[in-house]
Amino acid sequence: MIEKIKLINYRSFENLEIPFNDSRNIFVGENGVGKTSILMAISYVLSGSYSAIEKKGFQSLFNSGTVQRYLAGNREVKELPCLYLEIYFSKDVEPKNFNLNGKINTDNKKASGLQMKISPNQDFLDEIKKSLISSDIFPFEYYKLEFNTFAGIGYNSYNKKHKVTFEYIDSTSINSAFAMKNYVSRLYANQSDRTKRQKISFEFRKFSNEFSEKFYDEFQLEDTSDYKLKVKSSFESEFNERITAHKNTVDISDLGHGEKVLLGMEASLESSEDEVHIVLIEEPENHLSFLNMHKLIEMIEMNLGKQTFIATHSNMIASRLDLSNVILLSQSSSLKLNQLNHDTARFFQKAPNTNILDFLLSTKAILVEGDAEYILMEEFYEQLTTKKPFQNDTALISCGGKTFERYLQVAQLLNKKVAVVTDNDKDYETNITIKYSDYTLEEDIEIYSDDNNENRTFEVCLYNSNVKLYEDNLKTPYMKNGVLEYMLNNKAEAAFRLLEFMREPNYKGEFVIPNYIKDAIEWISKSK
Repeated sequence: MIEKIKLINYRSFENLEIPFNDSRNIFVGENGVGKTSILMAISYVLSGSYSAIEKKGFQSLFNSGTVQRYLAGNREVKELPCLYLEIYFSKDVEPKNFNLNGKINTDNKKASGLQMKISPNQDFLDEIKKSLISSDIFPFEYYKLEFNTFAGIGYNSYNKKHKVTFEYIDSTSINSAFAMKNYVSRLYANQSDRTKRQKISFEFRKFSNEFSEKFYDEFQLEDTSDYKLKVKSSFESEFNERITAHKNTVDISDLGHGEKVLLGMEASLESSEDEVHIVLIEEPENHLSFLNMHKLIEMIEMNLGKQTFIATHSNMIASRLDLSNVILLSQSSSLKLNQLNHDTARFFQKAPNTNILDFLLSTKAILVEGDAEYILMEEFYEQLTTKKPFQNDTALISCGGKTFERYLQVAQLLNKKVAVVTDNDKDYETNITIKYSDYTLEEDIEIYSDDNNENRTFEVCLYNSNVKLYEDNLKTPYMKNGVLEYMLNNKAEAAFRLLEFMREPNYKGEFVIPNYIKDAIEWISKSK
């Protein structure tokens, strides 16, 4: 399997090394950090395809910052940058009669692997020198592409002796006619054996010949040429081209995008295994409903023995496929979450709702205890800072008091700035000071709660800070047991009513935000 990849001067990565898990690797990151680029890098190296690289063009693959710095420097030919993509394998990949092991890699250490290199062509040094003197254009035209093993043995897509097979699945284009034909072919193969297919092919050819004769005998086509029309039926592959599949009388080509994605995924994931099989999946969540997403996740989980690389924006995929398999990407670094506590990773796998990906991708986060806090916290934040949380790269996440520690364990691993806003539940010392003592030692984690045990919950804190406002503006005849009792028994609805009141045109900003919430927002809004 692939142990790691090195990317040097490739697209957004100047120099990045990413170690991989043996089974599953889930890339998450903001748009533009290079999730797709990494999948493509793996496919480029494994395929050995010169045509794929030439189609993209060297300029589109080179890191633009590296090129610009070179052109702004002294432009020495010996300092011309090279692009390297290197895949390092575990020892069990070594195929028979083809040596992957050697020191021809940027680590300069003996290892088993493959290298794609784009470097200046030494045959054109004079042309390169002239172009650098006379022009501000980087001389990509005088660069060459090479695919070699670490032992220095060349390979390409036509002579791919390393035998490391891979499948690239892009859900944005998987609903193509090719993908559907692929699925039908696999369905046909699964429902028949070789003997049956030979018999079917023979009968189809016999039927086609008989039908061809009807053109002229039964349908009386005019036979005025030296050429006669016939139905093609020479090979088994031609029969495969003519069959389709129906689901409840609907041709699969007419199914919705979501079902096509699932069918295409299934066809690709069930492909036969060779010595090694690598599966690259680009944003599998596209077009899928909640239920179909579960089906896809189950499909991926069932494919054991294959090393899988997935780029995703889906909370469900990131958490359900084990958070410890996540690799968090930025343009300059990567971070594996495999150091995460096993119980915490398992929790996010099984939790009914999780915003873990939003949490991972945020710079800072506010964790709140329930729906009421979530409904009002954005308004409070905007009143105090004049900005919404997302404008300060801050995620607002409702995760329930019992799950705060799960998120905080992730925060510790990522050195993420996090403010927890929670209730003291009548015992500040036990429920806040003691409970979170292991986390408050971190400079990036703070726990905020009212230190008065009488202010036991969020609703009590709001009411006690704004008794007159609630009684004068939000009390109705239906609140027979009082406003506070209504708030405690109808938390989300009471929060919505307060939010609507604060957004009325004649609202004068008279609502008093409790001090512990003010402190949390002021702390989290400061730059880290």
